[in-house]
Amino acid sequence: MLTSDIDRFIKDGELIPLLCAVAELTGDRELIDPSFRPRLEREMVTIPEHAGLDPETARTAYARAAHALRTYFDSGAAAAEAIPAEKIIDFLTAGDGDHAELMRHELGDVEEPGWAKAEAAPGRSFVVGIVGAGQSGLAMASSLRRLGIDFVMFEAADRVGGTWRWNAYPGCRLDTSTLAYSFSFFQRNDWNQHFAVRETLEDYFSEFADREGLSGSVRFRTRVTRATWLDGQWQLAVESLDSGDISTVRVDALVSAVGFLNQAKIPDFPGLDDFRGETVHSAEWHPDVEYRNKRVSVIGTGASAYQIAPAIVDEVSSLTIYQRSAPWMLPAPLYQAEVTEGRRWLMENVPSYHRWLRLWEVWHSTIGKYALAKVDPDWTTEGSVSEPNQRFRDALVANVRSQYEGREDLLDAVIPTYPVGVKRMLRDNGVWARTLKQSHTELVTAGIESFDADGIRTVDGVHHPADLVVFATGFYGTNHLGTVEVIGRDGQSLRELWGDESRAYNGITVPGFPNLFCLNGPNTGLVAIGSQTFMTESALHYVSECLRLLLETGSESIEPTEKAYREYIDWIEEGNRQMAWGSGSERSWYRNARGTNTVVWPYSLLTYYEITRHVSPEDTVLVERPIRAVSA
Repeated sequence: MLTSDIDRFIKDGELIPLLCAVAELTGDRELIDPSFRPRLEREMVTIPEHAGLDPETARTAYARAAHALRTYFDSGAAAAEAIPAEKIIDFLTAGDGDHAELMRHELGDVEEPGWAKAEAAPGRSFVVGIVGAGQSGLAMASSLRRLGIDFVMFEAADRVGGTWRWNAYPGCRLDTSTLAYSFSFFQRNDWNQHFAVRETLEDYFSEFADREGLSGSVRFRTRVTRATWLDGQWQLAVESLDSGDISTVRVDALVSAVGFLNQAKIPDFPGLDDFRGETVHSAEWHPDVEYRNKRVSVIGTGASAYQIAPAIVDEVSSLTIYQRSAPWMLPAPLYQAEVTEGRRWLMENVPSYHRWLRLWEVWHSTIGKYALAKVDPDWTTEGSVSEPNQRFRDALVANVRSQYEGREDLLDAVIPTYPVGVKRMLRDNGVWARTLKQSHTELVTAGIESFDADGIRTVDGVHHPADLVVFATGFYGTNHLGTVEVIGRDGQSLRELWGDESRAYNGITVPGFPNLFCLNGPNTGLVAIGSQTFMTESALHYVSECLRLLLETGSESIEPTEKAYREYIDWIEEGNRQMAWGSGSERSWYRNARGTNTVVWPYSLLTYYEITRHVSPEDTVLVERPIRAVSA
């Protein structure tokens, strides 16, 4: 390794994870000296440069890291005494001991699980059905394989990938950092984008499936249409999407990994059937959609619209964007940026730099914006829910205003009137403002009255011609497991039990539906904190613990008690009322028609981590296996 490379690339490293990685590599404890500890606060609007260290201290820290690397490689990679990971984590979190176990898990140091089916229930046949081969389904399958539990997966697509297989619209990419979105147990050091594009993510999950040998257990192009609890098993009606044939498969436990953003929602606009142009929902985009040199209308200003419109604006003849309410946007200058040469060099040459960088991103998203979204019941200022929330709002408004110089006429339309945190925040690197300021772009805030053969008429009487209409109108987000008819004990329909108010204990299990587990279930979505991957991995552990208890006790089934289920719902309701997204009357896809939030997790990530580590016996119903007669 050349000294010139170290000197050239060292400052491309994020300071705190760089110090952690080099300390782990070299054993140099001076790198994690308290004077270099991050200075983060619980009410951060943005992450300060160099984690809040003053410029002189930051220069000293970078120089110390460069010196340690040069010394290490000049000495033939001879490390001093290894530093325990706990010590380095303590440095990274500035002494926050409450999150120590969680952080060890996210670093990828925690070996899971600590049991195997062969030991828990030797000789017992037990098969798990998994519906969906996206992120959560693949993670569940990998966990079951490590446990030694047989499984079969059902996937409607022709390959793995889930949402990253289905959503193929222009500009589709993560709005969570790539590293934090990746699995803690399958970390890579060769990411090229800070926020990965769809194709990269599809490749990541395909690589994971191949490494784990999972694809051979997936029945592609099949859809589970009905699941019925019958004689101590789930009886599945499985449809082949190629032949249309229906087959029956019986499994001992059923895991829903279908997600909840998979049922495209298109409003029932009057006259829509009369429109002679092309229409497509963002989740149903296909290669034949032709937008170039067309008059394109995009309905909606959520996450998919925010990605589609900037991706196509330079190739359309006109772009009309219909907005019901403006989104809040979180500054993210690197949103569409490629990883720099220096960062790639560090990932390749400093082992574990990518792991500590991922942990750093997980850490500041764990403490995140939670405090900024919490409601102060004594706060009365309109447009915010607390003094910190108002500061957050002021910072975001200032950022928006800076992007519309010369087009101040757009400001009233692009600055939301509702508090920050009521709805999902988008990532902002200026491309949305650039799109709206284009001369051939029109932002329409009047409501849509109707369609006709040639376009859209709004309630102000204006007709907007269109050749292509893109529905970026989201999904039926409160309709969990809506694609499968689930019939539990005593003929109870899950669809009828839930209606439009889906609930699950820990977001995972439901009384009356034995051995049914939901991943990314009700009230496990995140707004101001974390990555959904964290919630998935926590749920995986809980499912594993449920299966362990079931198998070790020789039980037929496991489910939560009705009392625990109801108390959990009340607890979730109480938590959501205390957060921006659960207050006020602003409409969002998190809420059903009555305003009940069935999507968002209202507490800290640490709380979810803790409640999913173990199964509470008093909250659980175990049903013994019946003694079945053996035929002669």
